[in-house]
Amino acid sequence: MKKLFIQFYLLLFVCFLVMTMLVGLVYKFTAERAGRQSLDDLMKSSLYLMRSELREIPPRDWNRTIKDLDLNLSFKLHIEPMDKFKLDEITMRHLREGEIVALDDEYTFIQRIPRSHYVLAVGPIPYLFFLHQMRLLDVALMAFIAISLAFPVFIWMRPHWQDMLKLETAAQRLGKGHLDERIHFDSASSFERLGVAFNQMADSINAQIASKKMLIDGIAHELRTPLVRLRYRLEMSDNLTDAESLALNRDIGQLEALIEELLTYARLDRPQTELQLASVDVPRWLDEHIADVRIIHPQLDIQLDIPSAGNFGLIDLRLMERVTDNLVNNALRYSNEKLRISLWLDNRTAILQVEDDGPGIPAEERERVFEPFVRLDPSRDRATGGCGLGLAIVHSVATAMEGSVGVDSGALGGARFRFSWPIKTESPLALASVTPRR
Repeated sequence: MKKLFIQFYLLLFVCFLVMTMLVGLVYKFTAERAGRQSLDDLMKSSLYLMRSELREIPPRDWNRTIKDLDLNLSFKLHIEPMDKFKLDEITMRHLREGEIVALDDEYTFIQRIPRSHYVLAVGPIPYLFFLHQMRLLDVALMAFIAISLAFPVFIWMRPHWQDMLKLETAAQRLGKGHLDERIHFDSASSFERLGVAFNQMADSINAQIASKKMLIDGIAHELRTPLVRLRYRLEMSDNLTDAESLALNRDIGQLEALIEELLTYARLDRPQTELQLASVDVPRWLDEHIADVRIIHPQLDIQLDIPSAGNFGLIDLRLMERVTDNLVNNALRYSNEKLRISLWLDNRTAILQVEDDGPGIPAEERERVFEPFVRLDPSRDRATGGCGLGLAIVHSVATAMEGSVGVDSGALGGARFRFSWPIKTESPLALASVTPRR
């Protein structure tokens, strides 16, 4: 609200200030200028009469003569030496030429007495003092107006700001996956129509997500049924060689894996993914998980760098297994001889890192590898297997866990994937303790 209030308030005040200054300029060039001219004429007449009165009187008697005159004036007349006043060169020249000089700081007019080193001083004059006070009053009045404008602006903006905060909160909750979030404004609110539009948008998004889920579930079911029948008939067939049977089974397995990956990606590709958080001994679980990988790939040097213990908080073990499997399988697919998996804590962040000694990923392609169905040529193509969804699923899991995933070049010479997530110690769901099993 602060930024919006300041912008609106400054706009209003500047407009008011410009209007006031225009009125002040009109006054300055009319009434004040006319008053100053009249005062100058009066001073010239008065000083001329005083000089005429003092013309035949010796200089030593000038002040006494002025005091003896009954002038009944509101200002003081007195004779002063010319060098008493500290004037600049231009002003002193005007004074020597007989012109009337105004001393604004002292509210006084002075004029040189002809053929002498004395001046006739008139002042202080109340009118000049009044003009000076008016300038101070103008500044005070402007400050008062600036303060007084702030209150009505704040009072007018406060309900609008509250409605904007309400709308912002609803939009943030909807963006975080609370699809049942709706907003309602009073009929007198300026945001009523916006609230109706927001609710219509939320209903439309909710319907589209539900329709997408039903479509994917239906497609998966329809695809699995013929695949099961095909595998059954394949097993019952005696007309195929062992090599043909093995190739067909491999193709069917890839189709089943693709369906499973599609379903997993579809479940994660939603505004909100419910995490089944539990307390897990992550180092122990990862050690046992990688031990199984070593058994399957004895030809590779699979290194494991993990702490003996550590508080990794609550995690969704199902999603963590999918992340680990996808990163490790991706590294296995492109590694030559060596693979390294690391796990460590960095303050309140846990980090899982997988790197290989393969061909690596070009810097300009490192953002694209997390997009679905993206394969990079020539080092990462269809010949290596996979369906192009593994890293996209890792990226979706990172988003669901409020973490991040990235790739760069590792010390082994190949690609290095780093998956990080914040350590959570509390869950809104009932907590469970999970002990990894072999």
